[in-house]
Amino acid sequence: MVEGVAISIKDVSKVYRLYQRPIDRLKEMLFRRRSHKEFIALNDLNIRVKKGETLGVVGENGAGKSTLLKIISKTLKPTGGEVEINGMVSSLLELGSGFHPEFTGIDNIHFYGSLLGIPSSEMKRRVQEVISFAEIGEHINYPLKTYSSGMQVRLAFSVAMAVEPDILVVDEALSVGDLYFQKKSTDKILSIKDKGNTIIFCSHSMYYINRLCDRVIWLKNGRVAMDGPASEVTQAYETYQLKKEADKRSETPQAVPLPSHETAVIAIHNLILTPCATVRSGDDLTVEMDIVSLDDSVPYRLAAVLFRIDELRILGIGTKAHELLYGNRKITLCFPSIQLKEGTFYLRIHVMDENFVHKYDTKATEPFTVPKEGMEPGFINLPYRWTV
Repeated sequence: MVEGVAISIKDVSKVYRLYQRPIDRLKEMLFRRRSHKEFIALNDLNIRVKKGETLGVVGENGAGKSTLLKIISKTLKPTGGEVEINGMVSSLLELGSGFHPEFTGIDNIHFYGSLLGIPSSEMKRRVQEVISFAEIGEHINYPLKTYSSGMQVRLAFSVAMAVEPDILVVDEALSVGDLYFQKKSTDKILSIKDKGNTIIFCSHSMYYINRLCDRVIWLKNGRVAMDGPASEVTQAYETYQLKKEADKRSETPQAVPLPSHETAVIAIHNLILTPCATVRSGDDLTVEMDIVSLDDSVPYRLAAVLFRIDELRILGIGTKAHELLYGNRKITLCFPSIQLKEGTFYLRIHVMDENFVHKYDTKATEPFTVPKEGMEPGFINLPYRWTV
C-alpha cells in the first residue's frame, strides 16, 4: 500500500451468475454444462482514495455502486483484481439488517455492535452515547418489533456511528428518517470528515454529494465514466440524466391534437437558447422561439419556468402584464445579467390560454451549466449588505 493512500482498487471486476431457476444451479454442478448468464457489475475498475478524502459515488441503478461499496466493506469478494484497505472500515449499507425483532433496543445495541466488531467491554462504554444519539426514549427497553421503521433506522445509525473508523462507507443512509434526524446524521458524518477520516459516500441526492464530497466518480455500466471535482462530475451526470429523459420523451409517439371549434392547436417551434451550453453569472440569457397558431382568433399567453436540473423550481414568469397574443409570433425572452450560481439549469416554456389554465404546448430548452466561481453555497446571487 502506497503511503497516504486509504483504498487502492486495481483491475477489480465482479461478475454475477444469473440462473433462471434454482435447479439450474444444481444441473450445472452435476452435468458440468453451463446453465447461467453472466452480469458484469464491475469491469476492470481502478480507483485510488487518499487518506482523509471524501469520495462520492454516483450513477444509475445497476451501475455497480452498491457492489463497489460492498467490496470495499469486505462483505463481498471481487471476481478479479486487487483491493487494498489501509485502516478499519465501518459501513452504513443496510441499516438494521443485523437487528433481531424479539430483542430490546439495549440488547440489539450489543448484538449489532458485536456484528460490527466492537468488543463487548467497549460497547458497554458507548451504550449511553448510542441511546442519546438515537433519541427513542423509553422504547430502548422494549422489543424491536414494537418500533416504527423510523425508530429502527435511528437506532441502527446510532450504533453504526458509535464505531470510530478510519474509513466510513455510506450508501444512501442520509435519505431515511425525518428531516431532523437527516440533519443530525449529516452533521455527524461531517464531524467524522473534519477529523480527517476517509469517507466513501454514495447517494442519488446531488445536494448531499456536493455538500460532503471533495471528489466524485461517476459509475456507468461497471466502469468509471468520469472522475473529478464534485461540482463538475455532478453537473455532467445531471445533464446526462436530463438528456436521457428528453430522448425517451422524443422516442415516445405523441398524439397530435386536431383543430376543432373547441380546441385550437398552438405550438412552440425552434426553441433557441443563447448562450447554449455554458452561462456565466452576469451574462444575458436569451430564449428565442416561434409560436405557430392554426387559428388566429384564439388568444394565448406565454409562461416560462426556470428549473435546476434536479427539478427544483427557481423562478416562474408569464406575459400576464402584456396584451394577449394571437396568430404566429416570433418571441424573445431575455434575462439580462442573470445572477445564477454554479449548477445545471434549463427553462420550460408553456403556451397557455388567456387564464393560464389550459396548456396548448410545452417545450424545454437544452440544459445549460453555470460554472463554479465562488465558495458561497446556493443557486442565485442577490444584492446584500452587512451592517454591524
